[in-house]
Amino acid sequence: MTFQKIKLIVLPLLVCGVIIGSIAISLLYVFNWAIVVEAYQTHEGALTIIIIIGVRVFLVSLMALYTFYRWFKQEKQYFSDIPFLFSIFFLLLIFGKLLDLFIDFSYFELDHGLLLLVMKTRYLIAILNLLPMMSLSIFMILFSLSLRPRFKRLTNENTLNTVKTRILIIVVVIELVVDIFILTIENAPIIYPITILPSLIAIVWLFNFAWRNQRLSQVNTFILMIGFGFYLITSILRPVMQFIVGESPLFVMIAESLDIIIFITIFIGLYKKSN
Repeated sequence: MTFQKIKLIVLPLLVCGVIIGSIAISLLYVFNWAIVVEAYQTHEGALTIIIIIGVRVFLVSLMALYTFYRWFKQEKQYFSDIPFLFSIFFLLLIFGKLLDLFIDFSYFELDHGLLLLVMKTRYLIAILNLLPMMSLSIFMILFSLSLRPRFKRLTNENTLNTVKTRILIIVVVIELVVDIFILTIENAPIIYPITILPSLIAIVWLFNFAWRNQRLSQVNTFILMIGFGFYLITSILRPVMQFIVGESPLFVMIAESLDIIIFITIFIGLYKKSN
């Protein structure tokens, strides 16, 4: 497939995906508008939560547009390119945050069955969100192992890709099993951060490895390592904070404000090249 064909295929697919996702989330809000309005009127700090999550959605949208623009203007496009991987990461995060806002406003009022379905959908988006970066991380881990005599067979490109695909499938299957059969309204705040920790650890390792070995020079791997490192730390602390503060506007405001700082850091790492 030529690079021109990639552009002609990917762009319409992206536009269609954004339109379908936007319609689905809009309908979710429209059909439950009375619950959302009641929560807004009765919950203290509701406006602040909307502003904070709105700011985050706006910033992440700009990040997605920038990384897509950067990828499309390249002379050659590959799906493994850093700009494309981060474009998908940011794009899925937009829909994830819109679902988070809905969950925050409907947590105590929405029917438990529908709320659980929305939370499972949110978790599925989180799995897909980290998948591109997880794939690259597994590839780099296997590549680093191939430099050792014990794992010499990984020097074969086909073998390396086969092992990477198998590991990725195993990880995704485990996460999907958790999403479908284990995730409940009560344990979601604990289960969700625990299940994404391996992916975040692998991503932090990826940028640490790239920084130490002077790879991925088109981005600032040190800043990205710091950004995702803080993302990992906040994901670990989030259940603890929620246990202390409770499912309250204060918890949401603190968590979302920290994430805004973290994602600005990550974007700076993408914008600046390594020295």
